[in-house]
Order: sequence, then structure tokens, then C-alpha cells
Amino acid sequence: MSGTMGVVAPIPTHASKVHINSFAEDLAGRLNFQPGDAIEPIVARFGGRIVYHNPVVHHGHAPESIRVFSARHFEIYIPSTTSIERDRFTVAHELGHFFLHYPMVSRQNPNVAMVATRWVDETDTTQQRAEWEANWFAAAFLMSSQPFRSEFTRQSGNLRAVAARFCVSVPAAEVRAKNLGLA
Repeated sequence: MSGTMGVVAPIPTHASKVHINSFAEDLAGRLNFQPGDAIEPIVARFGGRIVYHNPVVHHGHAPESIRVFSARHFEIYIPSTTSIERDRFTVAHELGHFFLHYPMVSRQNPNVAMVATRWVDETDTTQQRAEWEANWFAAAFLMSSQPFRSEFTRQSGNLRAVAARFCVSVPAAEVRAKNLGLA
């Protein structure tokens, strides 16, 4: 892409956590995304690609970030040193920015790229909100509530087994269980 293209940060939706969870679960259903499925085909389906690199700023791209150039062209940057489970959550998080925030950015700033990095200034409440929304999206997309509840019950609350079924980290499964009132 041209180096002269403008760049903006995500614009939060300010939707409720419940609404974002519902949106993410509905999207996963429409895409026939099942627990534990590979997430890379979803990225490719929407015109994206995943770039793995050393966990330092690489050619101006921070690890754990997304650059969206258009509705059919984006890149997700993942550190080469993290686990598969962490990477899945990070990719889903970045897809949250793509599905939640890029439509608003493109309406307000046509022909401008959106860049979201996982690590934002703690005093920037707007970007903190965008990060929360992307996290909510990722959790609900990867661990839809009904299949998660069923697996949690089937595994008698064994979060290591639940996490393995959804191919997420145990801490991600713990947070999801708490948010669903299971733990």
C-alpha cells in the first residue's frame, strides 16, 4: 500500500458487552465457525492475511495489531513467540476491530487505513474502550455461550479441558466462564 495513505485508530461502537457478544456469536454462526475450528480461513475469506514476526516493532508494525486498508484488504500481525492458543485469541481480537470498528472508520474517513494495536496508552479512554470491545468480540466468537456452557458442564468445570476443546488458553476460558456466571 502507498505510504501516503492516512491512518486512524479504531472508533469504538459503545455498544453494550451483551450486544457485542451477541453480534460475535451470530457472526460465528453465520460463518459456520465451530468450537476449535481454524481461524485462519475466516481471515482469508474476508481478504486478510496473518503476518508472523519477532515480537518487536517490525517495519513500523507492532506485534498484536491489525492494519485495515480496505473492506477486503487487511493484515494481522502476530508475534512468532506466542502459543497457538494465544494467537487464536489475538487473531479473533483483531477481527473484532475489523468487524466492529472498521465499518465506522471507513464511513467517517473514506480511503484511510485503520490501525489498531493491542497495547494502547492507559490514559486514552477511547482506545481502551475499543480494546475492551475487541476482547469481548474475541471471547464470544471463539467461545459462543451455548457450546461453552455445554462443554463446561460436560467437563464438570475442568477449565483445562474446556480450554483445550475451544483451543484457547486456560486464562481465556476462565474469564469466559466468569463472564457467563459459571465460575
